[in-house]
Amino acid sequence: MNKKLIFQTPLFVLLVLLCGASKKQEVPYIVDFNNRFVPVDKNLYADKYETTVKDYQLFLREKREAGADCSPLIYDSTCWMSNLMYNEPYRDYYFNVSDFRDYPIVCVSHYAANEFCKWLTEKYDANPKKKHKKVVFRLPTESEYKQAAISIYDSTKIFYPWGHNWFFDCRKGKLCNYYETHSCCFTRRNRTYVYEYGHGYTDPVKSYQPNPYGIYNIVGNVSEMIQEKGIAMGGDWSSTGYNVRITSKKGYDSCNPTVGFRVYMEIVEF
Repeated sequence: MNKKLIFQTPLFVLLVLLCGASKKQEVPYIVDFNNRFVPVDKNLYADKYETTVKDYQLFLREKREAGADCSPLIYDSTCWMSNLMYNEPYRDYYFNVSDFRDYPIVCVSHYAANEFCKWLTEKYDANPKKKHKKVVFRLPTESEYKQAAISIYDSTKIFYPWGHNWFFDCRKGKLCNYYETHSCCFTRRNRTYVYEYGHGYTDPVKSYQPNPYGIYNIVGNVSEMIQEKGIAMGGDWSSTGYNVRITSKKGYDSCNPTVGFRVYMEIVEF
């Protein structure tokens, strides 16, 4: 007997909103520097997580309280409607509902990401308990991104940050957040069950297994901005499994629901 379940939008999207967003996460704010940044090189650290919605909300709140013009920094919810999917719930709730606070920030510009890094540098400088005399928080270069992603593995042989070249594990399932329509078959008590499903949205930043450096979702989930404007690395929730390789590049020319960023910390003076 075959049993086939097919999830389709908009019902599936609403289920994701109700079930996925309710996952309890324990991700500290990015200003908790000791618990967010891990070493990539002697003088270079990377955030363990993609910059979150709550991180960005804190940034905007402090900028507004300081009297800054935040119009170039806004989260643009309308960019969710640029993709050929049913995204109205994400447009309406992603930035405004607390259940999404530990999801990656998207729909912000390259300029805004750089301003976030400048704000974070100022926060660190003002911290009386800082470990280093001078640091700069910034977006990575392409080579720094690849260095953090590949970690201990041979970059000439390995395409993914988990140390082999498969993006699906028969026991664990997907190894990062990418888009697929996948059929999973198993037999129980002489009955064969076939589940067909697709997943096409962000996951919390503390999802899946981190790479050996302790960095989560450095491929998949959201493509990550680098210093070069208009280029994001690593693929995202709208990419195929093949296109969430460490070398995967994505072009973008405006705020995008598939593009976020991760902050790197360069130690200028120990």
